[in-house]
This record gives sequence, C-alpha cells and structure tokens, in this order.
Amino acid sequence: MSVASVPLNRDVRVISLIGIAHGVSHFYQLAFVTMLLIVRQEAGLEFQDVGLIAAIFYGVSGVSQTVAGFAVDRFGARPILMAGLTTIAVALALVSMAHSFVAFAAIAVIAGLGNCVFHPADFALLNASVHGSRLGRAYSIHGVGGSLGWAAAPVMYFLDSLFGQGGAALIGAVPGLLLAVLVWAYRAKLVDHRVKARTAAARHSSTPMLQLFLQPAILLCMVYFALLSVNTVGIQQFAVPAWTRMFGIGENYAALCLIVFIVGSAGGVLVGGVFADRVRRHDRVATLGLLVAGALTLPVAAQAVSPALLLPLLALTGAAGGITNPSRDMIVRSATPPGASGKVFGFVYSGLDVGSFLAPPVFGFLMTAGMPSLIFWAAVVLYAINAALVLVIRQSTTPAVARTAAAE
Repeated sequence: MSVASVPLNRDVRVISLIGIAHGVSHFYQLAFVTMLLIVRQEAGLEFQDVGLIAAIFYGVSGVSQTVAGFAVDRFGARPILMAGLTTIAVALALVSMAHSFVAFAAIAVIAGLGNCVFHPADFALLNASVHGSRLGRAYSIHGVGGSLGWAAAPVMYFLDSLFGQGGAALIGAVPGLLLAVLVWAYRAKLVDHRVKARTAAARHSSTPMLQLFLQPAILLCMVYFALLSVNTVGIQQFAVPAWTRMFGIGENYAALCLIVFIVGSAGGVLVGGVFADRVRRHDRVATLGLLVAGALTLPVAAQAVSPALLLPLLALTGAAGGITNPSRDMIVRSATPPGASGKVFGFVYSGLDVGSFLAPPVFGFLMTAGMPSLIFWAAVVLYAINAALVLVIRQSTTPAVARTAAAE
C-alpha cells in the first residue's frame, strides 16, 4: 500500500483521536494518585498507604493488560477502548465519595481494570489504521498525548482548591466520558486490525502463546518497560512532596516543576517521532537520550541546583527522556509477529504496570523515612540500566526487523 493511497488527513484524524485517548488514560493514572495525596491527611492515610493503593491500581492493571490484549484481538480494539475510558472515568468520580483506605483500594481495582486496555487497544488501532511510513510520528503523538495527560493531572491540586475533593473528582471524570463518546462517533475511521491481518493471524494462531511471550526480544521489552515505569512512577507520583522537602519550595511551585518536566518530555517525544521515521538504528536514539536524562538528573539527586534552576533543568531532562519513546515503540513493533498486535502489545506494556505496582510502596517508604533524594538517585541508576538494556534488545530484535521489512 502506497503512502498516497492512505489520505494524510485521515491518518492525522486517527492519530489525533488515539493520542488524545492515551492522554486521558495517563491523566487518570496520575490524577488518581494526586487525589490520594490531596486527601491523605483527611482520610488518615500515610505515604506508605498511598503507595500501597497505587500498587493495587497498577497490579490490577498489569495482571489484566495481557487479558485485555486477547480481548482486543477477539472483540476488536474500538469497543474495548470505549469500555476502558468509561470505567476509569467512573473510578475517579467515585473518589468523591471515598473516605477510607478500604474504599480507595476498591476504587483502585476499578480504575486498574479501566487502565489495562489502553496500550493493546491504542497500538492495534494505530498499526492497522496508519500507513507504515507515518507510524514513527503516530507513536510520537501517542506518546505526547500520554505526556500531556500526565502534565494535566497536577491541575487536580488547583481544582481541589476551588471545588473541594468531591468537585475535583467529578470534574476530572468528564474527559474520559467525552472521549468514549468520541471514539464511538469516529468508529468508521478506525480500522479493525482483526480484518486487516486476518490471514496473518490465521498463520500465527498455530504458535503457542507461551512460546510467543517467551521470545527473548519480547521478554526484554517487557523488562525495559518495567524498569522505565519504576522511574516514571517515582518522579511523577512523589516528586511534588519530595521537591518541597528537598528544596524548601511550596507545593504549587513543585507542581509547576512537575508540569514543566512532563511538558519537556512531550516536546522530546515530538522530536523523537521524526527521528523514528528517518533513522534505522532506533537503539542509538534511545540509548543516547536515556544517558543524557540520567546525567541531567544527577544535580537534582545531589540537591546541587537552586530552586530557580529546577524549571529549565527539569525541562531538559524530560525532553531527553521523551526523545527515546517513539524509537522504543518501533523496537517493540519490530518484535511483534503479524496478527498478534493486541496480545504482544498487551503483554509487553504490562511491564509498565509491573514496575508501577512495585515502585509506589518503595518510594512511599522513602518519603515516610525522610529520604526523598533517594528517589532521584534511583532514577539515575535506572536511566543507565535501561540505556544498556536497549542495546541488548537491539541484538535480540535484529532478525525480527529483517522479517518485518521483508513482509512489508
């Protein structure tokens, strides 16, 4: 299929819709934990309790994500995406009625079930609906949507100041419900990947699922995402209280620092999308970006930067990490057999939830113990480990890249 045979305006609409949906999913991931931090003292929660509730959210999402991938391949990505948007929006609305650890834990289960669908559904729709020559940029917009969703989540602090806990939670539920309706309205433009890859899927169906998931490249990608999410959760969920303790700044300024970090990441993802469509060695882009992000995190961990310089430094750190995102998604695509988008992307990206499940209790403990700087020392180490891991993944995916290129 030539590029000309796939209208650019249709690809732009599909990419924009899926990118916004991904942004809404990320907004809810961070908005839920932000609400927990807001009501922590009123509800009698310790930081460790917040970490445990967040772990429940990501644990449920991680366990369910592979199942969601099978559901995407069985029932189609469009209805599964709509169900996820609706479920996670309702979960945030329920926060308006919660006042205890048990209630928040139950809501975390509901929210985790809603969160589990986004990566398998999003990537199945993008891979089927967007021309291959534009996929790097499609992945970058998808990543930017996620980053902007995270960047929007700290607004919950301001909504709480204006409308209180209940009002903030109810207002926060609106975007997910609106997006679910929009996905339904635009369903004719979203290609069903099951139809497009039916022949390939039939050939692939003879491969046992265990053998598929135990391929080295796929396992390594899952490990990469698990470590990446440990880093992401540490910074995004606990950065605001950590920076207030480390640098003596106010909560609103710390929230602004977090927004700048995430917006910087979004800018890096846009640049990374251009690289992903133009270069073949995606591992080099990812490795360099991760090493630069780690180097820029060092002065934050060492508290060797003034509060005034936090904003530009965090913007650059976010940009360096963001550049790597589209290239990592292209690496995963190269390791995905035809007809298995839902299953593989669901399994691989469940690594994000695995890391997010493990990280909050640890970082919550560090906050309770009065050691917030260790969150950022851990980030430096994880950036370096993932930079090395990308090179190993490259070696493991080289045969798959060749097969994919031949198939296209």
